[in-house]
Amino acid sequence: MVTPIPSFLVLKPNVPVRLRVRGVRQEEQLITDPETQQTKPLSVFLLDVTEVDGQPRVTTFSITSYNLQQALTPYIQSGELFRRILQVTKRGAGRGTKYEFQLL
Repeated sequence: MVTPIPSFLVLKPNVPVRLRVRGVRQEEQLITDPETQQTKPLSVFLLDVTEVDGQPRVTTFSITSYNLQQALTPYIQSGELFRRILQVTKRGAGRGTKYEFQLL
């Protein structure tokens, strides 16, 4: 049986996106740093999304930002993330990228 390749959600800068999250898993992945071109292991949160901006859509939101992972962890552990809508906004680019979030 062939496993389908997941579709990943890509955020546009300064555009808030509202997500309904049904599950989350943490994985170690090898990534290539775009500036140094060196490969390194990185802890990634993979959010299973069922709705994007009010429309049904099955996709995955990959979080590589350590700061966003730490900010969301209490909401994942309490289950609050799965009961509410997560709004995420990407700010900046490259190493200066920041993510703002709000639970609605």
